[in-house]
Amino acid sequence: MKSYLGLVSEYAKVHSKKNRLTVVCIAISVMLVVAVFGMADMSVKAQINENIRQKGNYHAVIAGITDSTAGQIAGRSDVKVAGWVGMAEDTVFQGKKLRIQGGEQDIANQMNLVVSGGAYPASEREALLDRPALEQFGLSIGDTIKIALSDERKREYKITGTYNDFSSLKGTDSHGLYLSTEGIRTLPSEKKEYYYIQFKSGVNINRALSNIKAEHGLTDKQVSTNLLLLGLMGQSNDSSMVDLYLTAGILFLLITMAATFMIASSFNMSVLERTQFFGLLRCLGATKKQIKRYIRREGLRYCLKGIPIGLLAGCGMMWAAVLFLNSLNVKYLPAMPVFQISWPAMAAGTVIGLLVVMLASRSPAKKAAKVSPQAAVTGNINHVNHQPINRAANTKWFRVDRAMGFQHAFSNKKSMVLISGSFGLSIILFLCFTVLITFMGHALRPLKPYAPDISIMGAKDSVLLDRSIMEEAKALPHIRNIYGRMVLHDIPATYQQGNNTATLISYDEPQFKWAADKLISGTIDQVQNGNGVFVTYSEDLKWKVGDTLTLGLPGGSSEVHIAGILSDAPFVAKKGGWIIISSEATFTALTGISDYTIIDMQVDEDISGQARSLITPEMRLLDEQQGNRETRAAYYAMAVFVYGFLLVIALVALINILNTVNASVSSRMGNYGVMRAVGMSGRQLKRMVMAEAAAYAISGSLLGGVLGLLLHRFFYGLMITSNWGELWQPPIMILTITIAAAILTTFVAAISPTRKMDKMSIVNVVNAQ
Repeated sequence: MKSYLGLVSEYAKVHSKKNRLTVVCIAISVMLVVAVFGMADMSVKAQINENIRQKGNYHAVIAGITDSTAGQIAGRSDVKVAGWVGMAEDTVFQGKKLRIQGGEQDIANQMNLVVSGGAYPASEREALLDRPALEQFGLSIGDTIKIALSDERKREYKITGTYNDFSSLKGTDSHGLYLSTEGIRTLPSEKKEYYYIQFKSGVNINRALSNIKAEHGLTDKQVSTNLLLLGLMGQSNDSSMVDLYLTAGILFLLITMAATFMIASSFNMSVLERTQFFGLLRCLGATKKQIKRYIRREGLRYCLKGIPIGLLAGCGMMWAAVLFLNSLNVKYLPAMPVFQISWPAMAAGTVIGLLVVMLASRSPAKKAAKVSPQAAVTGNINHVNHQPINRAANTKWFRVDRAMGFQHAFSNKKSMVLISGSFGLSIILFLCFTVLITFMGHALRPLKPYAPDISIMGAKDSVLLDRSIMEEAKALPHIRNIYGRMVLHDIPATYQQGNNTATLISYDEPQFKWAADKLISGTIDQVQNGNGVFVTYSEDLKWKVGDTLTLGLPGGSSEVHIAGILSDAPFVAKKGGWIIISSEATFTALTGISDYTIIDMQVDEDISGQARSLITPEMRLLDEQQGNRETRAAYYAMAVFVYGFLLVIALVALINILNTVNASVSSRMGNYGVMRAVGMSGRQLKRMVMAEAAAYAISGSLLGGVLGLLLHRFFYGLMITSNWGELWQPPIMILTITIAAAILTTFVAAISPTRKMDKMSIVNVVNAQ
């Protein structure tokens, strides 16, 4: 050994078990940072990919510019792809709505319009037609299609190719004719053109757009951005996105603080329990500066062991969370990147781990350096390890063992703050991240249980569906649910508080089951089997069960009584009218109508082709299957982000509490041995340890509960109230469960070291330091 610093490695060899606790704390802290930051990185990548798949890969749209200006913008060094997209007035072909759009091929590819057969149109009289249109109209690539325009002239286009399906077309039983830029511009009807831009990777998009506006004299109204995509890329100036960035920044700060508290608490206890050792070094001639340098070297050694372990564990936890979340719903969940390394997360974990250990070593190093040789030799170091004891433990309210446990917990204020802070931050983090669940429910509506996959309805409101169509549809395979509604609009209606128009809607059995979840007053039976009706809740009208409504029906006025009030319904009446829901029998008795307005189906496999065979030219088939898949995918993409975070934080919080309590008890092992030596029984010792653990848990829970509620309210106002107006309500249930879990984990964590002390002899426990 050439230097006194060689004692660091020699001491580590002899006391490997004690050093292991500190290394584990550092590894857990680094793992927390890497796992959470890595989950954020992977989730954002998944959401960016999903957004591009659904909405297109563009960053900005400019309106009202010339070809010359567009050419100058496209020639900029920071622009990757740019091109025109034009839209003309819709027309009708063979009774189906036909949307007319066009543009340049490069930007069309970025907007997910991919030619799946044939070639992109090159001249003004060539066009693409969507694949379902070719099938329905009996056309093929190379045929011509003649469409009527607004000037009553007809134009003929050669179909040069077909493109992939779009949910916006299938969901409205429409089709799309896609022309070249020249084809759009030569149309006599009114059209609009927009210039779409995709910037290169690494470009400051907001600065680039500001330069473009300044160079070409463009107004803010002419330039719009792909808000969600820029938001996910961290490049949005929108106020709602700025609020989200602020929220993310504070949450990541809390994560960093949790890691800091965890490392500082462990390192502080590790150094303080060895103050006698540092005092002995002073006896051998070590200076205060050398003691400080020794502890910093020791901290660096811990880093060299703990940080790599934490990085590997963080990657492993991130990969495990990604694999687990990817396996939840393969059909709808956008896959997150698997077995990828998040270099920003690795860098953050390394920097935070190293920085925190070096900072955490400063305070205990100063305390260790203050230990006098005399105190070390005599063993009288209690004044260094703990605060001076001015009075005995208070046994007025508690037994002596529990009272001593509480006194031990509060004897070192710094350790108490660090341990309680670590507990509290675990609760705060969990509470704050649950706000994201509420945000997800508002920002991305999950698919409703009554959402149809396929619907059949008349091409006009006056076209009704014969009940035989329902019977034929029921015979189709792979149908999970089928339900129909009869609808009558613009009914004059009178209630106690005034007059209005109403929309009367019939329900059948599946829809009554869904209505039961929305019922806030009254009964289902009186509507389903009687002649009562449902109304939807209104704060202004103050509906009451048993009240009557007068309806001005075509056959004369009729009175209906309110049998139930629903919180909401999946319909919106025209011009703020009332929604009234009845059974099919009541609807027919009131109106004389027995045919359906719409028939909805929920299916397990795509049967749109078979369903289309049931309809006539006077009907429409709305295929929402692709749109529903995209809705689920968008919702689950956000769910990956939110629940992935909560999963990682919950696991790390659990490990943090277990390790902190275990380290705290282990650091006092010598003190417990002395108490055993003076007559304290094993049972009393357990109660004392449990009381000490309870002090940490209760103080940490109080700190975490109060600060957690304050931050929860702050984030709720920032993310929910400011966007949707919903007022904050204290999350009592979540808070109760979180605190109960933390306290339970604390007591479970104290069991292991107390059992260990039971098995050790008194001599070994006394000498455990």
